Amino acid sequence: MVTRSQRFSAGAPARHIRKVAVPVVYTDFLSMYPTVNSLMDLWSFVTAREITVDEHCNASIEAFLRRMTPDELFDPATWKHLTAFVRIVPDGDILPTRGRYTAESNDWQMALNPLYSKDQDRADALWFSLPDVVASLLLTRRGRIPKIVDAFRIEAHGKLDGLTPTKLRGAIKVDPRKQDFFKVVIEERKRLSCRFDLSDKEKERLERALKVLANAASYGIYAEMIREESERKVAVTCHGIDASPYEPRVSHPDVPGEYCFPPFASLITGAARLMLALLEHSVTKLSATYAMEDTDSMAIVATNDGGIVPCLGGPYRTSGGRTAVQALSWKQVEGISKRFVALNPYDRSAVPGSILKIEDDNFDPISGKQRQLWCLAISAKRYALFLRNKKAAPVLLRNGTNNTEDRWSKHGLGHLLNPTDPESEDRDWIARAWTRIVRKAVGLRSRNPGFGKVPAVGRVTVSSPAAMRPLESLNEGKRYADQIKPFNFLLTAQIKQLGHPLGVNLERFHLIAPYESDSRKWPRIDWVDQYTGKRHRITTAGYHGSRQTARVKTYGEVLREYEFHPESKCADTNGNPCGKQTVGLLQRRHIQLDVIQYIGKESNSLEDVESGMVQSAHNVYTEYPDPRRDEWQTKILPALRKAPLATLAKLSRLSRRMIMKSRSGRTRPHRKNQELLATILGKLSPG
Repeated sequence: MVTRSQRFSAGAPARHIRKVAVPVVYTDFLSMYPTVNSLMDLWSFVTAREITVDEHCNASIEAFLRRMTPDELFDPATWKHLTAFVRIVPDGDILPTRGRYTAESNDWQMALNPLYSKDQDRADALWFSLPDVVASLLLTRRGRIPKIVDAFRIEAHGKLDGLTPTKLRGAIKVDPRKQDFFKVVIEERKRLSCRFDLSDKEKERLERALKVLANAASYGIYAEMIREESERKVAVTCHGIDASPYEPRVSHPDVPGEYCFPPFASLITGAARLMLALLEHSVTKLSATYAMEDTDSMAIVATNDGGIVPCLGGPYRTSGGRTAVQALSWKQVEGISKRFVALNPYDRSAVPGSILKIEDDNFDPISGKQRQLWCLAISAKRYALFLRNKKAAPVLLRNGTNNTEDRWSKHGLGHLLNPTDPESEDRDWIARAWTRIVRKAVGLRSRNPGFGKVPAVGRVTVSSPAAMRPLESLNEGKRYADQIKPFNFLLTAQIKQLGHPLGVNLERFHLIAPYESDSRKWPRIDWVDQYTGKRHRITTAGYHGSRQTARVKTYGEVLREYEFHPESKCADTNGNPCGKQTVGLLQRRHIQLDVIQYIGKESNSLEDVESGMVQSAHNVYTEYPDPRRDEWQTKILPALRKAPLATLAKLSRLSRRMIMKSRSGRTRPHRKNQELLATILGKLSPG
């Protein structure tokens, strides 16, 4: 959906702390998706003879919500009643939305914010999973139930005929008639260390297989949508929030995977958000906050004894008068963790204790004693955990148990080649970048990286016919062995703003080149526009592109942008949208529903859109326009035809010809020009 921000100076609890290093305890939920899967008993649906739908059960859902309390959510039996969906009219309820939260980007982002409908009528009513609605009750703290328009519940009946026991890799027996598959996978993965009948190599193989099974079978297969890479438009039948379907014509349609079942996918992700909301509620109930949260983890602001921690925008004051936040004590965090023991659905002999783990990173690997971790967060999925040495200098944290998982984010940088050795898979250059960012945040001197002037270039795989077509000219006349073939590597350049060659369509321009490991050759080789097949060169000199040359970003420029990446889904302490210079405690941004748009399931390339590696979000997801909800057709275009042409041209500074073509319906302006015209028409309309 397209959203608009509302400005409020007070409201929901803070989300996280931006660009302020704070002491934390790092916590993580055990196998989040399999865990909520088991708590909701979704295996009974997978093996059911029949799944029925209890329609229009508004009254029972409202009664369920009215008796809901945090204590109820710590009762595993409650979670079995969450397999329902609710259509509500949002009025400040904290709910998940996917929208465009900044005009500077075309990508769609997921956020959990206070949401308001435009007119408080049924037309703006949206469907949410019941777990998301329960999470809203926890987080909104207003003591009232959302306005429910409709609801339905799914129910499992009986067992499928023909279910038979099987063995995973011939070693782990599962009886689908009697056992919850998701529970078995997690339990047996935890028991592997005690299996003396298996070799170490087989244990390692089985551990990897069970990990993949746990993640894919408990969520991924139900959400699988396969995007067909084809520019040819086809008619598809879409079911949105209205009673009747519609049939748009789209290119790159999404096709459901073999086991795709959206109700499960929605329930599982909604339940995961509910679990995090329950943790957030447990923390904020003690007047504390957190530095960051991810899909299944949270860095809670905490010290050995608790107390006040300096933080810009915090609600407390230090003895010196600085604004601050409340830190929990380690013992209080341990107490929160123990509450989640009640929600452990597994055999306690295999998986003892709490599903909310105080991670090993919090403990010294030699002495076993708890140590103080620190966290610096920039935005969602951009954070680093670190220790401080005897001189208080930051030391980035590697996983304390096996050194296989770094605790600094690669999101937004991981797609780029190693600038010091493009052939190397080593990402230590990202660690160097984070060390510099953290040192600056704690007031220490930092060195500039030695690779700051190298062109920022990534490596992609030739994975579709669309990527092969522009390479035909490069393959012409070459032996097959020397040609670029499917699944070969390519280089892709990151274009600087205003760096496009003159006359190109900014959203349909993407440079790729044959893979070359020598960065000195990158400015001298031919780069091909993926859309037109035209050849260009790249440069890092000057500020603008030319007719044949594109100005690409350097690693130094990318890292500067990375350090100041705004968290546009959040607001600062005054309620204004978080900007590049925002520092300190953030809060949830109040959002008003503007236009409902339907999009397909995004791919992992969304990170490339956000970072600028891919110029158009059109390459990443598919939009399914509903003419009944097309504001351009239903509202803007009729008003545009009535407004004086001269006035529109003067106020918009758009060409009269373009406005005339738009009014005639022969063309549709770019989204930003549509928004510009809509704003002007709003000012011209009476009242």
